[in-house]
Amino acid sequence: MKDTVQIHKYTTHFESPPNALSTTGLIEGALIRCDGGYGCLQPWPSLGDENLNYHLQSIVKSDPTEQVLACLKCCEIDADARTRGIDLFDDLIIPRSHLSVPLFPIREISNDAREDFTHIKVKGNNEILKVAHYLEMIPEKISIRVDFNSSLRPNEFIEFTRELSPNCLQRIDFIEDPFPYDSNIWEQYSNQTGLNFALDRGPKDATLGFAVRIWKPTIFPQLPDSMPICVTHNMDHELGRRYATYQSAITDNAVSVHGTGIFDELKNGYGLGMTEILEELQWEELA
Repeated sequence: MKDTVQIHKYTTHFESPPNALSTTGLIEGALIRCDGGYGCLQPWPSLGDENLNYHLQSIVKSDPTEQVLACLKCCEIDADARTRGIDLFDDLIIPRSHLSVPLFPIREISNDAREDFTHIKVKGNNEILKVAHYLEMIPEKISIRVDFNSSLRPNEFIEFTRELSPNCLQRIDFIEDPFPYDSNIWEQYSNQTGLNFALDRGPKDATLGFAVRIWKPTIFPQLPDSMPICVTHNMDHELGRRYATYQSAITDNAVSVHGTGIFDELKNGYGLGMTEILEELQWEELA
């Protein structure tokens, strides 16, 4: 496997920490080129993933991690389409995506963004009063999703819900990973608050305690067991986001609005597209 793999390492810079458990705005990732196809590998150590080098070395050792298998699956799909001269997005209907935002003042969301998106996903944290105040400022016609990245305790979550008006509570589509997953506890607090939960970081075979399963195709190669599915990118390279967009367009039993980001059809081409951009990058043999 290692003889056919090339990599291009990159660093993504976020203006502020991108989730409740990250203390920096920098994250390292790598694009993978394998047998003529491309994929994206970007673990999140702050969320419990092994670091990038660990995953890369699993390729060298011919013992790929699950996230590497997901990346190689993307490479395989992309390579096949490029070989056959097929645009993977041709004739696909690209589903809507929510607008993902950190906790900045709502006025910084442009008027165009408010018109273009039906759902907003807020990256929450344990400053529950700040999160609640922010949600109350979101325009009424927009549905709300909140991702706490398991940063709360159950009692903090209850306190958070008590800070919200009935109108705001009704507009919450789902709460993603409010606290670490436990099927019984999640079911209890979902029933108590009347809010839908969405599971991202949890067992692949989990089926109880949540209404929506989050699937990141660049992390897990196979669809989760539970439905419906909300496909999201991994806050990774544009290639990884394009792969998530592709999977959202072909996945059955899914929600109507995913978390795949803005899609630039001008970068379409063979496979996942971005051909000129990818070919201009510096690639090195994985060793």
